[in-house]
Amino acid sequence: MNMAGSEDSRRHAQAAQQPSEQKGQQPQTPPVFINPISRAYPLQNSNAWYLNLPDTPHITFFKNTDWSASQLGPLETWGIALRLYAQQVLTNSKPACLYWGKRKVAVYNEAFAPLAGKAHPRLMGAPFEVGFPEIWGQIQVMFDEADRTGLAVNVNEIQLLVERNGFTEETYFTGNFNPVRGESGEIAGYHNSTYEVTRQILSDRRTKMLNSMKTPTGVHQGDLASYVIPFLETNPTDITMSLFYEMDEDSVPNTQLLRLRGKTGVPDGHPSAPDVVNLDSSDGIIPLLRQARRDMITIPVDDNFAGIDWQGSGGPSKSISILPLSGSGRLFGFLVVGANPRRPLDEDHSQFMRDIASKVSSIASAIITVDEAKKRAERLEKELEDSEKQIRFMAQHAAVGLLHSAIDGSMLWANEEYFNLTGHSGNDEVYNRGSFLDVYVDEEQQDAREAWLRLIQGEQSVSTELHLKKLFTPPVGDLEPSCIRSHSFPYIEDGKVKSVMTCMSDISELKWAKKTEARRALAAEEAKKDQEDFIDTVSHEMRNPLSGILMSADMIAKSLTEVLSKKPTLESAIEALESNVSKAKIILTCANHQKRIVDDVLKLSKLEYQLLVIKPSPMRVLETVKSTVEMFESDLAAHSIKTSISAETSVSENHVDWVSCDSSRLTQILTNFLTNAIKFTKGESKRVINISYGAVVSDPRKAFPEQVQWAPTEVKTMNTVRSRVLDVGKQLFLTFTVKDTGIGLNSHEMEKLFSRFEQASAKTSIKHGGSGLGLFISKKLTEKLGGEIGVMSQPGHGSTFVFYVRSERTVPAPSEDSSPDRCKAPPPRSLSNPIDSEFEPEIDLQHMHVLFAEDNPLNQRLLAAQLKSAGCIVQTANNGLEALDKLRESDAWHEKAKNGNRLDIFLTDWEMPVMDGLECARNIRELEKEGKLTRHVEIIATTGNARDEHVETALASGIDAVISKPFHPSDLLKLMRERLSTTDPRLRAARTWSSP
Repeated sequence: MNMAGSEDSRRHAQAAQQPSEQKGQQPQTPPVFINPISRAYPLQNSNAWYLNLPDTPHITFFKNTDWSASQLGPLETWGIALRLYAQQVLTNSKPACLYWGKRKVAVYNEAFAPLAGKAHPRLMGAPFEVGFPEIWGQIQVMFDEADRTGLAVNVNEIQLLVERNGFTEETYFTGNFNPVRGESGEIAGYHNSTYEVTRQILSDRRTKMLNSMKTPTGVHQGDLASYVIPFLETNPTDITMSLFYEMDEDSVPNTQLLRLRGKTGVPDGHPSAPDVVNLDSSDGIIPLLRQARRDMITIPVDDNFAGIDWQGSGGPSKSISILPLSGSGRLFGFLVVGANPRRPLDEDHSQFMRDIASKVSSIASAIITVDEAKKRAERLEKELEDSEKQIRFMAQHAAVGLLHSAIDGSMLWANEEYFNLTGHSGNDEVYNRGSFLDVYVDEEQQDAREAWLRLIQGEQSVSTELHLKKLFTPPVGDLEPSCIRSHSFPYIEDGKVKSVMTCMSDISELKWAKKTEARRALAAEEAKKDQEDFIDTVSHEMRNPLSGILMSADMIAKSLTEVLSKKPTLESAIEALESNVSKAKIILTCANHQKRIVDDVLKLSKLEYQLLVIKPSPMRVLETVKSTVEMFESDLAAHSIKTSISAETSVSENHVDWVSCDSSRLTQILTNFLTNAIKFTKGESKRVINISYGAVVSDPRKAFPEQVQWAPTEVKTMNTVRSRVLDVGKQLFLTFTVKDTGIGLNSHEMEKLFSRFEQASAKTSIKHGGSGLGLFISKKLTEKLGGEIGVMSQPGHGSTFVFYVRSERTVPAPSEDSSPDRCKAPPPRSLSNPIDSEFEPEIDLQHMHVLFAEDNPLNQRLLAAQLKSAGCIVQTANNGLEALDKLRESDAWHEKAKNGNRLDIFLTDWEMPVMDGLECARNIRELEKEGKLTRHVEIIATTGNARDEHVETALASGIDAVISKPFHPSDLLKLMRERLSTTDPRLRAARTWSSP
């Protein structure tokens, strides 16, 4: 940070602390109008509002600034909007500045001060053009654009020359100027958020230059300097001058000559850069080159560099770097480069110099090695040309790879197919000893060496199958190492091995096909086993409750006979009733267990076939968690399990209220967690379940303990419908933790906990039951929601299950009275006939008049009895046609409005003979359009067809609400009262789907 002006800050502080009497006048505070509604807010009421700001050095500096001398006036006179924006900027941890008023007077925070450079501290309270006169022309147009459009103006990677660190520095910034409005609603200022991207810009520029310097392969054109100097010239900002000296050890034996091969910015004949010179000389900069022989050096520019035509726009460099160019213990030469005068000599500069040295050294090594290899190859080919010409022609065009190697491991010759097969570079150190072994993967190079030793020791032939570093692209799947089959034999003269011949062919595709078939067979076997295990598990879980249901039902059926067989008494009758209630509860428990198994299988099938859709909607996290826990109230009370719900501090810190997320999927995950927690806690002496939730803006894993073991993630993106409310805030990650005091898990059990059809151990299924699908489905759902799931546990110390999902801030939906368990509710549909309030009777929700159509006599009798016991007056029909006949006798029929049977709501089964529920509903809606019904008749369908397309068909047929079987009578009654509770009959046409 630029510390200039700190004396001004101290004078401002002293001035602010002087009593008013010493200034010769009493302090006068201008009157400020206080709206009575805002008296509860200190920031708006108090003229000394700034006293509530945090006590930091920078905010103290802000307070002590002589604001009375600025365009904004004393702090006590600032308006509400200015106070709020100033407080927001000052307490922000990111660089930010507020420019207020027509003169754009600056108020900035501590993080912005280093970016202000030499303008700090005088920028505080000063207009922009005074604080930054050098860039006012660039930025003024942005203020004008923001003022004209009312929208933020982005600044992307703008270059600014900032005075800091004692010199003019080349910097780049990204940010925006966002117009903010005052109390009048007009634009009163601009909020500037910014961050520096200098390092990234410089890195990209320098990397681009380095990447443009290509290492030559094969036959190359030009000398070493032609691969270096032209590319240095493309970046004059960072390379302000250059000298390239190449070592010449061949022209004069035992002498190290340096030849100037290239330069930029250095005039011909400059005394610091002789064209040809001995490394031991004292001419020009040669002594400095000797200093840099072992390692790079950076030195200040002195008189030796007078007269240099410095490149770029930053003026003369203040330092130069001398880079030795070497490789494999050999010195190739030196490169002298001038440093960017507008950048510090920091680690980035040093790394840039090292990268240049490494790149140029690599190019030099490649050119020299290839040249030497070519000379050697030309000599050997000339010696063998007469005797091997025809054979070589055949070998060169053979369909197999051929390699001729000397016994020292150097490659004497190889055909083109060898290089194609192995990926060995035909011109990059081809003839180095043992380089042909480098083509094999590291773990098989030892096998290749052992085969080679067997050959040079005289073994007649050796066959191998080895994998190469070169990758094979299979028809499907990921890339994998190529595989070759080779056959090698030694060439022997006078009983001694002289060389080795090798022929090889590519068998990658054959190997891949064999492995694929093996994998498919294994996968099919595992899938079959999984399917059999799943069927066995589900069958076991479905059959077990059936025994309880059959035995309990049998005992209930025989109870009356047993009571009558003895002398009936009141006590024996009550005892029989209590026994029947107990058996009925057993039947309910067993039925609910079977329902959970069926629901798990259905959810799994939807996940497998990508039918499960994520539908975000506005929700409050606490409400979702509480409603989920309330579903388990009876179980928790029955087992004396204590529960608690708590919010992490991150919720308040990030000001989280309404978020956009799929609450139904969250409920499913939490339901699985709570089901397991109750199952494994109810048998313990201490029975406690704690549920906590939080919200973070990034790095959601850090919101949980490090000990959490995360399940492997398969889905990387969310399949969600984006929120319709945009730019309300940044994305959030909602975090959830369910901690219990149950039996706990060991590390082996946790590893397979989230796998399909898996439970912690075989004993788990025997003792506690379950299909092994709940946590697997939870894992899939978290992935669908853009999150992860994990667990941490110890045997005997309970378990903690955690997960997080992606969401975003939002605002409440227009209607907040829909619960998470209710699906979509289309907008009210219009009715063709006006509804006359004269024929709209008052509805008693405790004694509803119900018409119930059901073809199954048993179901009809049971549900009618349940409704009557709840206070309803019920009429029954066996099909849709009978229901229409009874509708004509009701008070909803235009001819019976005054004396017909009372009708509040119509319940109908879907599948019925003669006329089904959908056709009946369509007939009723037609009667409404014809005016033969005096009011809208509420229709609820009960069905086992619970797929989305079935529900859509029902709603399109005129059904108002659908409830899927099996359902509890209390759920049906709740839905009926919800449908009839609205005061506006027209709103009852908004249709819903309920799935208990």
